[in-house]
Amino acid sequence: MRQTTKRKIRVRYIVFIAVLLLLIFNEGNRTLMRRFFEQKKLNEKIKNAKRQNKLIKERIRFLENEPSYLERMVRSELNVIAPEEIEYRFSNKV
Repeated sequence: MRQTTKRKIRVRYIVFIAVLLLLIFNEGNRTLMRRFFEQKKLNEKIKNAKRQNKLIKERIRFLENEPSYLERMVRSELNVIAPEEIEYRFSNKV
């Protein structure tokens, strides 16, 4: 009885190794796995692009409808100050 159990375990082990080797050395399977990971990366890029597109659309909507937003953007990105306005600059040195 012990002999048959050991034999069954040995056969299962051999079958497992054969299937594993078939999966590893099969060119189609490797290509499939490579494509799977590429698709995962591309889906992540699509998500980021959609998120960025949403933010840009929101900025455009604000620029079209909110004059104060336009003024704030011009001041921050172009470092423009209004006439008769005092600009304060602080140094980072301690």
